[in-house]
Amino acid sequence: MNKRLYLLLLLLAISFQPQPLQGALPNTPSVQKHFSSQSKLADEAIKVSVDWSNVVRKIPQYAYSVNSAANFIPSYSNNATFMRNLKMMTQTKSFVRLHGWGMLGDSPEAWQDSGVWDSQKINQALRPLVDAGHEVIINIPSGPKGENDYQDSIRFAKFCADLVKIVNIDHQLGIKYWEIPNEREAGFVEPGLSVSEMATLLKTASNAMKAVDPSIKVGGPATSWVNIDYIPELVKALYPNIDFISVHTYSGDGTNSIPNAYDIAQNAISDLATLRERVNVITGNDYLPIFLTEYNISYQGSPRIQTHHGAVYDAMMLTGTIKSGADASMYWNIAPYSDMSVLNGDIVEGNAHLFEVFNQSFHGELIKSQSSDSSKIIVYPVKNDVDTGEHAFALINRSADSQVINLDFEHWLPSDLSWYLWDKDNAFNRQETNWAALKQGSFSLSPYSVNLFVSQNKNDSSSGGGAFPVYLFLLFLVTLYFRKSVLTKIKSSLKLVL
Repeated sequence: MNKRLYLLLLLLAISFQPQPLQGALPNTPSVQKHFSSQSKLADEAIKVSVDWSNVVRKIPQYAYSVNSAANFIPSYSNNATFMRNLKMMTQTKSFVRLHGWGMLGDSPEAWQDSGVWDSQKINQALRPLVDAGHEVIINIPSGPKGENDYQDSIRFAKFCADLVKIVNIDHQLGIKYWEIPNEREAGFVEPGLSVSEMATLLKTASNAMKAVDPSIKVGGPATSWVNIDYIPELVKALYPNIDFISVHTYSGDGTNSIPNAYDIAQNAISDLATLRERVNVITGNDYLPIFLTEYNISYQGSPRIQTHHGAVYDAMMLTGTIKSGADASMYWNIAPYSDMSVLNGDIVEGNAHLFEVFNQSFHGELIKSQSSDSSKIIVYPVKNDVDTGEHAFALINRSADSQVINLDFEHWLPSDLSWYLWDKDNAFNRQETNWAALKQGSFSLSPYSVNLFVSQNKNDSSSGGGAFPVYLFLLFLVTLYFRKSVLTKIKSSLKLVL
């Protein structure tokens, strides 16, 4: 081999290191403000540790789901723009929960009148969802007379069974998941159902519904908050005549402070973890899924829902639900006519893309991680199991201040990364960065921000940033230079590396 050529190739190999990409994608603001040329002292930074070899759990199939009351209405289910936006958010991986009191009343959402279900309208509303590949969960909130018609368990059971027959027998739609009732527990409504009364309602209705279609799953009771006392007692009274548990949480009325809203969210996540522990004790070796079937930063319309404040809250619930040991969260609500939606007519609010990225890149295995101050920075790393071989990690700054971050990764380092950002200045922004940029000098997260990082390279290595391919290339050049038993040396070198 020509010595000059060899030396040139050797210098190129040694000098090759991944460099930070400058600027951002077209039409997106730069996030260069997150980097500083001056290093911060270690004790000023929040340390984020991730051991990529330590798997916590498999992320459930329907982890990041949504409610869509609009799909009670055939005109929405057959609207190409709305259905495209729904698919964008769910990637057809998550549940689409159909709930709304309008289902029972005088409303465009109504599916029944005086206890008689509208078979044709139901088919027109559901068929496009099923044909598009969405997994639907239908909530029947109360009896045919509305919100207060929940105390006659026999009449309610027949009402539910009649709908199962129309959906799965008459129209062969194959809807598997059914939830009953909705927020009818004592302590929230009057008179409300006691634990024993709720157990009777659920058991009676479930038996009637499964007599029509034994393949379905029936759960509930969709309590208004994560009630860690009521639910375990209900499971004791009802199990095994329940296929999943469902609960709700909201973080106030939209007028409380942002920190208080986030504290309420964190308390709900802690309660989910407690609920998981208590339910596991009751069911033993049998696993009973827990679904958070409604959540939002406000239980009524509020401007914060569509802002970065809402994005931080949503990300807290998306990640916290899974870290708690629960199995799915379902955002309330994406109906374009709702003042609580991230879809505004045909306009897609920036926060809708949060669900898109989670469903695209945060399925697979949840990895063990730690934040040195989880009251400020929340971390959520995922080893993706799709064909792209992606890894992804979320860094959520739930504090009102910028936070300097010190990333400490073991057993895997990325090279190139896509950085998705929601903060005060970015309703939704994507830019390209890399590990070198995140590790040089100071790396900070802006106040009240969601930062999702997705690796672009399947072959990122545990030694980081393309070091493994460069090492092989150097061995190859050295072997060629000495020209002695080339194949033997290559084989030996590979054995040493592997």
